[in-house]
Amino acid sequence: MTAAEFVGRLRQRTPALSNTRETAYSVLFGDRLGLSVFLATVVLFGLLWRTAFLINDSYTLANGLYSLSNGQLAMTEAAYGPGLETPGANNYGGKWYARNYGVIVLSLPLVFVLDLLTTIVELRIALVALWSLALLALVVQCSYYTDGDWLLYGGTVTVLGLFGLNVTLAQPLDAGQTHLYALQLTHLLIAAFTPVVLYRLLSRVQTRRLGLLSTVVLTAGTPLAFWASVPKRHAVTGTVVVCVAYCLYRSRKPADGEVITQRQTFRALAYALVGLYAWVHAPEALLLCVALALVDIPTAPDNSPRTLARIGVVFGLSLLPFLITNIAISGSPVKPPRLISRGGSLGDSTASSASGGSGSGGSGGSGGSGGLLTSLAPLFGALESGMQPLSLLGGELASGLRTLQRQPNDVYHAFVRSGSASGALDIGGEESVNLSLLESAPILVAMVGALPVVRRLRLPSSMADRTLSAGRVVDVFAITAFVGVILLYNTRLPLHAQVTARYLFPLYPLGVYLLVRLPAVRKSLANHWYTFLWTVAGTVLIGGQVTVMFVALTVNGIGEAFQLHALLAVGIAVPLGIWTLCGRSEGQAGQVGAVLLGAATGVAAVFLLLTSVEYYALGDAHLLPMMRALGELLSLY
Repeated sequence: MTAAEFVGRLRQRTPALSNTRETAYSVLFGDRLGLSVFLATVVLFGLLWRTAFLINDSYTLANGLYSLSNGQLAMTEAAYGPGLETPGANNYGGKWYARNYGVIVLSLPLVFVLDLLTTIVELRIALVALWSLALLALVVQCSYYTDGDWLLYGGTVTVLGLFGLNVTLAQPLDAGQTHLYALQLTHLLIAAFTPVVLYRLLSRVQTRRLGLLSTVVLTAGTPLAFWASVPKRHAVTGTVVVCVAYCLYRSRKPADGEVITQRQTFRALAYALVGLYAWVHAPEALLLCVALALVDIPTAPDNSPRTLARIGVVFGLSLLPFLITNIAISGSPVKPPRLISRGGSLGDSTASSASGGSGSGGSGGSGGSGGLLTSLAPLFGALESGMQPLSLLGGELASGLRTLQRQPNDVYHAFVRSGSASGALDIGGEESVNLSLLESAPILVAMVGALPVVRRLRLPSSMADRTLSAGRVVDVFAITAFVGVILLYNTRLPLHAQVTARYLFPLYPLGVYLLVRLPAVRKSLANHWYTFLWTVAGTVLIGGQVTVMFVALTVNGIGEAFQLHALLAVGIAVPLGIWTLCGRSEGQAGQVGAVLLGAATGVAAVFLLLTSVEYYALGDAHLLPMMRALGELLSLY
């Protein structure tokens, strides 16, 4: 083959490769702005990545991944932590098993990739290089929106300088902890899609500008970046919730050129995401499934048997990894690892009810009806076993509702003000390091703006008016899931050392979506976005320095530092709540609202940065050596 023929064939294949790339690009990020959001989020998460164990539960996941990489489902060796009996591990049949097998399996390829990198270059240098490449890609993407090449050339020089600085300050990274790094990288990449999908959703429901501003609120104004690289389910839950909402919207309002089958595909995909998430955390997946079904089926334009059957088949296929894992461990498809030992009420009650049903069928006599009951006993047992999770979920939600009525103090400490609450917050005499939901993300107080909106609502006058738009369907799903998460965890809160109410993590992306949908917030951000962004930057750059000085001079210990940030959050939440209750966004009121929204976002960002760099620096664990050097330079107490 001559060179000319080779070039000709290459040009013929280029359109096909380009089309494949564009398709993947569109599916994952939507557009260039979506890709820019993803890269910016990855860069931010990389800045705050600490290559150490923050929570003891992560030892279980790391040991589970270690055993699985060696071909064993059960944990055979405690490669990480004090032993196999760590929080989250479950004993069944004399063997210890991990949990969250969905992310463990997803992390398996990254283990081999990291092991391969260690044979080529020192691991820390390789990871720093990957972070630098992500930053360089972000610079290239942003350069498309500027006049001239000054951003491209200046940004490239800056990236090279940062890479050289990190290489100069680099210290060896323990290559024996690749399973931890793989888990952290998996969670980081999954979490990076939360703002991307939120941007894609709100850019369709509202505008692209509001979609971009919502990503700023989510990444800077909530603890998303703090938990992104921690091997826990929380960041995964946030992404799944937003993806389900996006698929639900696309199933109601298709893009230009889409046909009915594509709308049905998105509808089925919403259920498939829930089914796959059951492989990570079954109770939350069940809650999301119920919330989705309650909203989707009554509002769907097509509920024909064929359509529902197609959705059921897709949902069943998505549950296969979860069911196969349960069968391999416990022999029962409805007994996930987290319910087979200490907290295994679901598994135990299911087994007993199934056996009880079978026994009663066998004692029904030898007549025709008795024989029929005997033959159908396995079916009844299977149905009863299948309904048991729904029964337990209903019990949990009812208990959460009773807690709202009977234990208002616990609800107050979990959602509004942590303070110096005793009991669960100070187990073992340790300092309280648990902020409430509002203290972790004061921007969420803007949701009280829904009260004047609800007051102005009018009942529909005709059946046609009762048909919900695509945006309203997503609103109802977000509200249903929001309330469901609160009721599910009400009985367990407040807990010690949650840092930022992590059990309630799905409320952060759901809350950001709902508050951006409020007219006052939406109009203020849209009309005064410049003021909002400058307020966020000023609060972080100037207010952050003031906070650092105050902590260094007056605070003694991490508990006092957390309470200082809690007071700052409550201090900005009060005027923000008053403004949103007024519901005004015209003229000066809109500018005031933009300032308050920016300040609330900035206060949360300052807490996020100090928590990652100083309060929970975890020794020399920062992935980027320059962040480790910054943490050593601060040394606030």
